[in-house]
Amino acid sequence: MNPGALMAAQEGFSEEAERRKRLGQYFSGVGLARLLGALAKAESARSIIDPMAGNGDMLAGCLAIGARPKQMCAIEIDPIATTACAARLPEVDCILGSAFSQSVIAATPRREWELVITNPPYVRYQSLSRGAGRRFKLPGAMEVRNGLLKSLDDMSALDETDKRLFRAMVSGYSGLSDLAVPSWILCASMVSVGGRLALVVPESWLSRDYASVVHYLLLRWFQIEHIVEDEHAAWFEDAQVKTTLLVARRIKRRESAFGWDKRNTFIRTKVSGKAAGPEGPIARLFPGCRKPEALLSDKLAEVIDTETGIEDSFISVSQSPLARVAENLNSVCSKQKWFSSMGEKQTQMSVTFNPPEALSKWLGSDVGTPIITLESLGVSVGQGLRTGANGFFYATYLHDDGSAATVSVSGFDNGRHVQIPLECLHPVVRRQAELPEGFVIRRSKLKGRVLDFRTIALREDIKAGGSLARSAYSPMSPELSAFVRTMAAKDIGENGSAKRIPDLSAVAPNIRKGDAAKGFAPRFWYMLPDFAPRHQPDILMPRVNSGNPKAWLVADRGVLADANFSTLRVDGSWIDRYALLALLNSSWCRATLEFGASVMGGGALKVEATHLRRLPVPRLSESEMTRLSSLGKRLAKDGDYSNDIECLVASALLGRIATKREIAALSRLADDGLNRRKRQKMRTETR
Repeated sequence: MNPGALMAAQEGFSEEAERRKRLGQYFSGVGLARLLGALAKAESARSIIDPMAGNGDMLAGCLAIGARPKQMCAIEIDPIATTACAARLPEVDCILGSAFSQSVIAATPRREWELVITNPPYVRYQSLSRGAGRRFKLPGAMEVRNGLLKSLDDMSALDETDKRLFRAMVSGYSGLSDLAVPSWILCASMVSVGGRLALVVPESWLSRDYASVVHYLLLRWFQIEHIVEDEHAAWFEDAQVKTTLLVARRIKRRESAFGWDKRNTFIRTKVSGKAAGPEGPIARLFPGCRKPEALLSDKLAEVIDTETGIEDSFISVSQSPLARVAENLNSVCSKQKWFSSMGEKQTQMSVTFNPPEALSKWLGSDVGTPIITLESLGVSVGQGLRTGANGFFYATYLHDDGSAATVSVSGFDNGRHVQIPLECLHPVVRRQAELPEGFVIRRSKLKGRVLDFRTIALREDIKAGGSLARSAYSPMSPELSAFVRTMAAKDIGENGSAKRIPDLSAVAPNIRKGDAAKGFAPRFWYMLPDFAPRHQPDILMPRVNSGNPKAWLVADRGVLADANFSTLRVDGSWIDRYALLALLNSSWCRATLEFGASVMGGGALKVEATHLRRLPVPRLSESEMTRLSSLGKRLAKDGDYSNDIECLVASALLGRIATKREIAALSRLADDGLNRRKRQKMRTETR
């Protein structure tokens, strides 16, 4: 048994892969580390630390480009990786333990560093719900938060006001955050004024609402210098999303994260997969060069000095204003619970939103209408239903007798037919293959059903639940009971990672003890939580799009949407469902999402609820809204997209009647985004 498999068994994991996933281990490689170190000027740093060091790739990369600091330190929670790091880098102080432990931080040779460089572990919040491991404990979410709060006391790079504000951010960041968020905050707290923070982060950090606390921190305590994007997901072989390098210089705390001067910019670099070679991600950028990372760093410095850019088949370089980043963050921060403790003046907050650069160029300087966000129109945006076990909770409708329906449950039981009471079935859009060719989803055409057993239960569960269960539930039929019992005993998954459905992490929380004082009946694993409004949308849009993103109207209320879809509702909004349908399918919105949403490794466009909330749209007049609604009704009825929609939206943005050439240019932007992704997919498939 190899050391990793042996450690997994000793620490209580079913297999090595499960342990690595819980650790969030995706090692960077020295090639990527050299690039990040060069951009962060590691060769001039007198002290360097990697608080999540893994096997030492980041520090090895810094040494490879000429770094010779007086002090280097590595913190790593995995004893196998720590041993490898210590053997590989004898000049480094290697500390075994969690970087979120105050005692581990106290064991480091200093409390502030000129360069903090790391590839933070990516562990989703579901895995962080509790600790793991035995002898070498992996902290749960609360342990991480509490440990970070205690460690802030020792961070000498922060003054007392800094510490107070950092504590507010740590206490208030979302419980839905993955481990990267507290990791970024920890790393930021360790950087001395004038020093640098250098991170490998997933591209999604740019768009997730829960990452807004990190954006805010960077804009108030740092000046972002470089954001380098992995254009074709080439840096990590197993990556499903693109990766980003971030370099930021620590400054003294600004009075506000907002109000950046437009002359303050950072360098945005996109590196093609074609630039990668055996020696690293830019090995082919400068053929024959022994130190391509240093040469690229010098060339990017020239871009700053000359205010020019670079554009070729390997790399794209441009300058982006920090003011744009700050302004786009405004509307998001105001809704975060930590934000009220930051001392920001509310007058600085704005409802306007800057579109992506390509769309800004189309608009020009003469924008006729204020650009606002979709959320500021009152549109509620969320995500569809996540059952945790679609193979059990989803079925296909076959026929019914007026009281019960026969359904096929194919997920875990080979197409077994079961009779379910009609009141326990709800129509659902499960996947994109079920979407119609037009723009309207109708209940009568849907074959997907959600099994909703919130009113019936197994007889044994009713008996065990006592009087509360007897008054709340009717017993299941013998046939249905046999089906549920069979499903409860099935193992889901492969090899050592197999679990039974009631034990799945997203199903187990369905179980709830009864509370007589509050009148709550017990609930059982096969009972889904109550459906939220976001599960029953007016409009939906697939989250993963191979073509241009498209929106569909859900004609009938009560139709559920799966978590494969972003969902929108217009209750209490300034816009009705038909106007919203037309707006979302306009070239403006398609192009904005093409340039603003996340491009996945295979070239698909991932449109999350966050992207839709922040979607920049024109502030339409009452007459324009009425006209757009009328056009949306025609779109829903006939299924034919009208050029009148394009003209109305483009004209509203420009504040005058848009020309045919301007409308065509906007449509081309949407097509350009799609074609760019298709080319990326082809490159990925041929690598």
